Amino acid sequence: MRKGFSKSLIVIGIVLLVWSIITIGTNWVSPLFVPSPFDIARAYWDMKGNLSPAIMMSLMITLSGFGIGLIVGMGMGLLMAYSRGFLDSVGPLMEFTRPVPVFALILLFMLWFGIGFWPQILLVALGVSAILGVETYEAIRNLPLVYIRAASNLGANKKTIFRTVVIPYIFPHLIGAIRVAAAASWGLDVAAEFMGVQVGLGYNMIVQQIYLNTAGIIAIVFIYSGLAITLDQAIRRLETRITFWTERSKISFEKVC
Repeated sequence: MRKGFSKSLIVIGIVLLVWSIITIGTNWVSPLFVPSPFDIARAYWDMKGNLSPAIMMSLMITLSGFGIGLIVGMGMGLLMAYSRGFLDSVGPLMEFTRPVPVFALILLFMLWFGIGFWPQILLVALGVSAILGVETYEAIRNLPLVYIRAASNLGANKKTIFRTVVIPYIFPHLIGAIRVAAAASWGLDVAAEFMGVQVGLGYNMIVQQIYLNTAGIIAIVFIYSGLAITLDQAIRRLETRITFWTERSKISFEKVC
């Protein structure tokens, strides 16, 4: 772990060095398009007084939308897998709306729900639920029937099978989708903040763009990246604690091969 972390630091250091040489030591690119790392650090320092409330607002929108989308998406996936009637009625609707980019719905959301906090949460939740609904349904469909038959032969009822077979099987398979949805929720937050919030990080990016402050935009992108990495690491730690029976995180593919 420490060895991998050291390698990452070396790579980051090399990238920063090359970046600094290109942007400071030469005139190959204009600072308007590619500012130096020092310009980005200076832009962050100039904005830091406004960043705390912006980060809190973006966190509230993203985490609320992600949580609602997680519950709704997994719930719809379970219902589609367990109820043929629900699948026949809702499945085609999901297949029709799933390919539609959530960004294309911004104007409709503004028309239907107005501008404010809750429409932005709903936009993030919609994007997350679209990912997790399909993934949950497919994970249950791929569950080997031999597991269910074995549990049934041992006297387990439907509730017991769901609790001891279905959930332990699908959860490790859903971790990847949950991590993808968590990463996507930050991009959805930027889109959602086009709907009227005047505090969040996305709004601050718009302000920096108006003033052609490329360094400020990149500084906010780095903040988004840090928040996304933090959420992803939290999900991975939660995965390790919850799916303790799996060997996936304990086996090195390189060593096996």
